[in-house]
Amino acid sequence: MTGATGLIGGAVLHRALSSGHPAEWVCLVRAPDAEAGRQRIAARLGRFTNPLTAQRLAQRVEVVTGDFTQADRIADPRLDSVTQVLHLAADTSWWAEGKVHKTNHDGTLALARRASHMAGLTRFLHVSTAMICGGEPPHLVDETLYPRPDTHHLVHYSASKSAAEMSLAAQFPDLPLVVARPSIVVGHAALGARPGSSILWVVRACDRLRLLSCDPEGAIDIVPADWVADTLIAMLDRPELAHTVYHLSGGRDHCTRWDALARAFEAADPEGGTRHYERFEATDRATLQERFAETFGLDEAIKVAMMRALQAYYRFCALNVTFSNDRLLVEGFAPPPSLPQYLARCLETSGEIVDQFHEDFGNYAPGQAPQRAPSRRVAAAAARTGAEARPARRAG
Repeated sequence: MTGATGLIGGAVLHRALSSGHPAEWVCLVRAPDAEAGRQRIAARLGRFTNPLTAQRLAQRVEVVTGDFTQADRIADPRLDSVTQVLHLAADTSWWAEGKVHKTNHDGTLALARRASHMAGLTRFLHVSTAMICGGEPPHLVDETLYPRPDTHHLVHYSASKSAAEMSLAAQFPDLPLVVARPSIVVGHAALGARPGSSILWVVRACDRLRLLSCDPEGAIDIVPADWVADTLIAMLDRPELAHTVYHLSGGRDHCTRWDALARAFEAADPEGGTRHYERFEATDRATLQERFAETFGLDEAIKVAMMRALQAYYRFCALNVTFSNDRLLVEGFAPPPSLPQYLARCLETSGEIVDQFHEDFGNYAPGQAPQRAPSRRVAAAAARTGAEARPARRAG
């Protein structure tokens, strides 16, 4: 596995190790030595369980130190005996074009070159993104429509993922490749925001601003991290799969609709009153800036960065796109819960919206986020969950 220290990677390891999954997990981790790598894994597992259990689970992982972008230079013999690869690691920055392409495209090909020397390899499960559909998709997207070289992408991240898929198919025809494309991953169905608040702040900010860039009946295809993890493990366990590409998505029957999300917010946060969302154009920066300043203020650098990232997300929301998951369902994989079903748990374990964005800052721009003292509400949420307020994550 690559990406064991990320949200989905941590969810995979926690689910597999705590359930007694029989596989031996070998994790490629950036660290100066194996013990430092193991502690990085334990820190991520600590988002899902108590610290003592996290340490115990981390001891059951084989750690190979190194950068996946240079995997073809790693001679560790433990990699030679690997039978399945789960590639999750990525640079999720949106605007650092060269760096993102080098990591997500070139790095993935380096890992594929190393995998081509694994004599017993039966599956290379590459985790991409459903958003390789770019900025002009149909309302319902199936797996056969993309990737396409002529796609117009809204951010460099999805462009790099699309390019990686095309290059893997072209340059490694003998690799036992399966591509999983999650839609928008938000929260954890049981633990809420405790494992990570990635993108949850976006949904909460849209609700707080009372602004939408699509109709209230519009869809946003959201899935929880634990369901994605369970599905990836199940895909690794299947000796045969009918297809080589799958959407890990809500699909037509389990995607989130904004009107249902509004009712869920009303139920979970009755003090916020009845939700009436105003429609605006995602390109209307003036309206967004005025409402944002009234609601959150623009008195800190982190808030300016948050508004910029939010405008980009409004462009995604305006697409009103759903990703077909028929392939998964036909093969008997469980459908995901929709966000309204577990929103209350997410809010219960959340701190301030701006603090959640601060934690997520590395996903949008390279470099260190401006420092911000945790709010009292963050400290209270941490106390309720047993988790500590954590600093901004480094992308990758």
